[in-house]
Amino acid sequence: MTKMTEDDFDKQYPLVTNHIDPNASWAFDDGPGCLFETYGEELDFVRAQNPRNIWTLVDGDDDSQYVISGYHLVNRIGYLISTVPFPEDADIEVLIPHEPYE
Repeated sequence: MTKMTEDDFDKQYPLVTNHIDPNASWAFDDGPGCLFETYGEELDFVRAQNPRNIWTLVDGDDDSQYVISGYHLVNRIGYLISTVPFPEDADIEVLIPHEPYE
């Protein structure tokens, strides 16, 4: 398992914006969101992509979230599509730390 910071992930794997839902989350600044849903037209779009460009946002057991390389079903929240494929046979994990509500 290769662990990567969120900043390194953002630099190495730029994301495709969600062209289906103008209110999608995972936005940068005031730009459009990049997270794709787990059903319907958005899931169809995700599944049509190169498998090495698909990332899954999942809930972790420690109240944090993780972005993991590949298409996964367990604990999934949504999907991200990168413009750059991750290496073949790569197993990459990006911790998205839990931020307490204020």
